[in-house]
Amino acid sequence: MNYRINSTALTLVVLLVLVAAALFVYTLVSAPTEEPVVVEEVVEEEMVEQLITAKHQYVDNVHTIAGTAEVPTPCHRLVLEPFFIGENEVEIRFNTFLEGDECAGEPFSAPFRVSFEAPEDVAITATWDGAPVRLNLVPVEEGETLDDELFIKG
Repeated sequence: MNYRINSTALTLVVLLVLVAAALFVYTLVSAPTEEPVVVEEVVEEEMVEQLITAKHQYVDNVHTIAGTAEVPTPCHRLVLEPFFIGENEVEIRFNTFLEGDECAGEPFSAPFRVSFEAPEDVAITATWDGAPVRLNLVPVEEGETLDDELFIKG
């Protein structure tokens, strides 16, 4: 078999490849570059941090935490559960649930109480609807017990 090279076709293919390469280089060099997106970092001092203050009692290997926390409306129910993280840390999970449609849109102080069995030196942290919050635990005074106080939503 005898193959002849068509010089006109070869010239056109070479020119086409050169034009494509030139367009590629031109696009890389002259295309506008995007400015880097700057994400504003929230300064820790600017963050509104929720603080929950509660009384804390430790008797017979049982921790009891009780107090009140502000919920969005009186129709919100506050549910607490202790969640054990390892052997020496407990996370108190505060969760709110809306239990009605017609409700005054004003904040409401909802009482709460949770008890769990753990060593005295356990680390206790808290979350509010999944977000971390500061938990300020105030030890009960000598002679005072949390059993004397009722924490019933009403």
